[in-house]
Amino acid sequence: MARYLFIVSLRHPALYDYLLERFLDDVKVQVILDRRLGERRRVEISVARELRRVDRRQPPDVGEELRRRSVFVVTIP
Repeated sequence: MARYLFIVSLRHPALYDYLLERFLDDVKVQVILDRRLGERRRVEISVARELRRVDRRQPPDVGEELRRRSVFVVTIP
């Protein structure tokens, strides 16, 4: 049974309140506010590094999604 984590941007407290109310009784859903204060530093990839050995599937950038959509949903299998 999958569970869901809703991460809501700090810029949208009304959406956070709505989602908390909407999923209040659903034990499979957790709603949280994004608590990060600043951007995390990204590690630069060296050009000389063998890219074929690196898994190209990157996890989604939560910060970017929150800037674009106000909420990020994580599915936990």
